[in-house]
Amino acid sequence: MLIFLLGVNGCSSEKARTVEKGIIRSHATWQEEILITGDVEIARGATLTIVPGTIVKFAKIESDGPANLYDDKTNYFSRAELIVKGKLWAKGSKDNKIVFTSAERSPRPGDWGAINFNDSADNLLAYCDISYADTGIHGHGAQVKVENSYLHDNGVGIALKNLAELKTRSTMSLVQNQIIGNGGGVLCSAGTRSRISHNHISNNKLYGIYGKMASPSQVLYNKIMYNGKGIILYATQGFQIAENNISDNEEYNVSLLEGQRWNVDARHNWWGTKDESRIKDLIWDRDEDGMVGKVDFSNLAVSPIQEAGVTG
Repeated sequence: MLIFLLGVNGCSSEKARTVEKGIIRSHATWQEEILITGDVEIARGATLTIVPGTIVKFAKIESDGPANLYDDKTNYFSRAELIVKGKLWAKGSKDNKIVFTSAERSPRPGDWGAINFNDSADNLLAYCDISYADTGIHGHGAQVKVENSYLHDNGVGIALKNLAELKTRSTMSLVQNQIIGNGGGVLCSAGTRSRISHNHISNNKLYGIYGKMASPSQVLYNKIMYNGKGIILYATQGFQIAENNISDNEEYNVSLLEGQRWNVDARHNWWGTKDESRIKDLIWDRDEDGMVGKVDFSNLAVSPIQEAGVTG
């Protein structure tokens, strides 16, 4: 099988190099245009560096077909994915972004699987454009920074969870990203810890942020607007939600699901209005369901938080 692997100092002037199913076992660099036609894994101890301006396209492979590396889909996707067990360093620039997308002529969400971090630490995605995946960035036991990136037209933009059998505990830093127009925005689950700050999270069909059995995390200085629901919480304790602009979400700005018995600290946010009764109309908590916690939205901001959202 053909695996296009450039050494860290390698170079190539040719376009659209094909990377077939396989494992990267040593340090490698991708640049220009890459076509992935099956699962590609970065092995433990290896680092894949992606050069600014690189376009990585994923062919739509047969679900559970021969281009998949693994039959067990507990930790993997049925479509082509980039599986990171070593390290991924994808640092684009403001004027020269790295693109991860579908190779289809008429792309749709779910054409490819994910950038799937699996028991992996010290990863960076900066100035990346990620689209038409099942889940743009997915972590099973992953430590990753996502900065200045645009995630759109994915089933879910970013999802993170822990697995008991993996040594690495999932933590994610999401800073200065646009997470717009996905099925779901950001999913934090299974004891993960995240810092979600200065992002624009909007127009995601189901939710902006979903905390599902997550560990204490910070949601600070974001714009969370025009999603199906702004923030959903289930069986999650210790989410700090402050200094955000949370408004104009279709169903609720904050919704506590059955099983969210803990109270939620959502003090000092802008809710699109100073009218507390209107704010409460878009919060589902103990007042609507006596079995869930209470959302504390006191000390509310009286005007939009100017520092919230993507800056610069």
